[in-house]
Amino acid sequence: MPSLILLFPLLSFIIIGLFGKRLGDFTSGVINATAGILSFLVALLTMLNLKTPEDIIFYKFLPISNTSIDMGIYIDRLSITTTVTVTFVASVIFVYAIGYMRYLFGNWTFKFFAYFSLFLFSMLLILLGDSLVLMFFGWEGVGLASYLLIGYFHEEKFATKASLEAFVMNRIGDWSFILGIIYTFWLFGSVSLPKLFESASYVPGITMATLLLFGGAVGKSGQLPLHTWLPNAMAGPTPVSALLHAATMVAAGVYMVARLYPIFSLSSTTLTYITITGILTMLFAALVATVHDDIKKIIAFSTMSQLAIMFTALGMGFPTAAMFHLTTHAFFKALLFLGAGAVITGLHHHTQNIFEMGGLKKYMPITFIAFMTGAFALSGFPPFAGYFSKDAIVSSVMDKSTLVATVILITSLLTAYYITREAFVVFLGNAHYHEEPHEVEPIMSFPMLILSFLSLTGGFLLWSYFSYLNSDIESPMSFVLHSFYGILVAVIGISVSYALYVKKLIDPNTLYELFKPIHKLMKSQFYTEYLYHNIISKGYLAVSKLIYKIVDRIMIDGFVNGLAKIFMVLVRFVWEFMDIRFIDIIIHKLVIWTFSFSRKLKVIQSGYLNQYIFVILLGIVIILGLIVKGMRL
Repeated sequence: MPSLILLFPLLSFIIIGLFGKRLGDFTSGVINATAGILSFLVALLTMLNLKTPEDIIFYKFLPISNTSIDMGIYIDRLSITTTVTVTFVASVIFVYAIGYMRYLFGNWTFKFFAYFSLFLFSMLLILLGDSLVLMFFGWEGVGLASYLLIGYFHEEKFATKASLEAFVMNRIGDWSFILGIIYTFWLFGSVSLPKLFESASYVPGITMATLLLFGGAVGKSGQLPLHTWLPNAMAGPTPVSALLHAATMVAAGVYMVARLYPIFSLSSTTLTYITITGILTMLFAALVATVHDDIKKIIAFSTMSQLAIMFTALGMGFPTAAMFHLTTHAFFKALLFLGAGAVITGLHHHTQNIFEMGGLKKYMPITFIAFMTGAFALSGFPPFAGYFSKDAIVSSVMDKSTLVATVILITSLLTAYYITREAFVVFLGNAHYHEEPHEVEPIMSFPMLILSFLSLTGGFLLWSYFSYLNSDIESPMSFVLHSFYGILVAVIGISVSYALYVKKLIDPNTLYELFKPIHKLMKSQFYTEYLYHNIISKGYLAVSKLIYKIVDRIMIDGFVNGLAKIFMVLVRFVWEFMDIRFIDIIIHKLVIWTFSFSRKLKVIQSGYLNQYIFVILLGIVIILGLIVKGMRL
C-alpha cells in the first residue's frame, strides 16, 4: 500500500504526458490534483498505521558479491511525516494551479500539470527511497522538473536564462552529491539507508564524505555560494514558485541532511561548516530581501534565509527542530506564494513590483487576510506557526551558543521587517494600478484559506511532533518564557515596517537617498550575481574563446591542416611517379598491343559468305580427320 504514494503522481505524469492534448488542460489539472490528494491520503493512513520502520524492497540492482543496490522504499517516522506534509501542501497548490493557469488554457497547458506530477513523484523518491542511489534519482528528477517549470515561459528570454542558471547551479551541487554517495559507499560498503544507519560509526574520511553530500544540499537549497538561481527561479508561473519553495526542491537539501544525520553527526567539522554556511546565508538573504521590490523575489529570499536557519539548527545538533520548522515553513511559505499569485492575478498580470500596487485590501479581502496570516507566521509572531518552530530552534541553540542564537534573532527581526513591509505596501499602501483589481475565484482562494488555518494553528503540533520523533523539548510554559526575545524581535520588525510604510513617520525615500550605496550593495546581492554573471561566466567564455583560437584553431587545426598538406604532397608524388609513369605506361602499351593484334585478326572477318562456308567446311574436315586418325590408333 505505501507504494501507492509514489504510484499516483507517476501515473498522473504518464497519463497527462501521453493523453493530455486529448483530455484538455482543465481535465489534466484535475488529474494532477487528484493524484496529489490520493498520495496524501495514502501517506496519512500509512503514518497512522506505522508501528516500526518498514523497508520495502522492489528490486535488487547490480548484485555484487554480498552486496547490492536495493530499489525500494524505507518508511520511518521522519520520512512519513515529511511525506504527509509534502503531499498535502503539493495537493493544495495543485488545486490552486487550476485556477491560476486558467488564463493560459488552450496553449498546451496540460504540459504544466504533467511537469507538476513529475516534480511531486521525484520529491517522493527523495523522501521514501531506501538507498542513496534512489534518492539521487529523485534528486535529479526534481532538478529536471524545476528546469522545465522555471523555463515554462520559454519564449521569454529571462525565463530560459533563469532555467539554465538553475540547471547549471544544481549540476555543480549534484556533482558534489554523487561524489559523496560514491565516497560513502567506499567507506561503508553500502548505499542502503537501513544498513548505513546500522553501521554508522566514525571512520577516517567521513568528513570528506559528508562535506561532499552537503555540497549537494547547498546547490539544491540555494545556499551560499550556489544561491543566485533561487530568486531568479521566480521566472516560472507562481504555483511553480510555491511548490518549489514550500514542498519540493529546496526542502530536499534540508531533508537530506536530516535523513542522513546519523552519518553527518559523525563529523564535527562538517557540522561546523554547515553552521557557518547557515549563518552567512541567513544574514545575506535577509539583508537582500529588505531592499527588493519584486513581490515574489522577496518571498524567495525569505526561503533562502529560513532554510539557512534550518541548516544552522542541523549544524548545531537539533535535526528535529530543523524539520519541524521545515514543516511549518511549508504551510506559510506556500501561503505567501499563493497570496502573491492571487495579487498578480487580481492585477491582471500587469506587474510584480510592490510599489506599483497598493490599496488592495478593499478589493481583495480574502487574499489580504491570507497574506497577512502568512506574513505574521513568517515573522514568528505568536500564536502563528512560525513562532513555535523558529523559537524551538532559538531556544535549543541558545543553550549551546548565545552568539549563533543572536544571529538567528537578528535574522528574524529583518524577516519580520521585510515581509510585513511587503504586505503593508501591497495592501495598505497608496494605489498605483491602472486597472481595477479583483478578488480571485474560489478555486484559488479556498487553498489559501486552508493554508491560513494551518499557518495559524500548525505550531501547536510542536510537542506532538517532537514526541512522535522521540525527541526531547521543554515544557510549553518553559518554552513561552524562553521565547521572549523571539517575540520581541518580531514586534520590533513589524513595528518598524508599519511606522515607515503605513504611518510614514519617516519617508522611505529619504532613507533611500541617505543609504543609497548600501541599498545598491544589498539589492545587487552584494555583487555576487554580478560576479557570477559578468566576471566568472563571461570570463569563462573569454577564456574558452581564447582556447578556441589558440588551441583549437592554431594548434589542433594547424596540426590537422599541416598533416593534410603533407598527405597531399605524398599523394601528388604517388600520382606522378606511380600512376602516370608506371601504371599509365603499362596500360597504354597493353592497349597498343591489343589494337595491333586485333588488326591482324580482322582479316578473317571479311564479310563474304562463301569464305565463311569454306572455313566451316575446312574445320569440319579437320575435325573428321582427327577423329578417323584417333580411331586407327
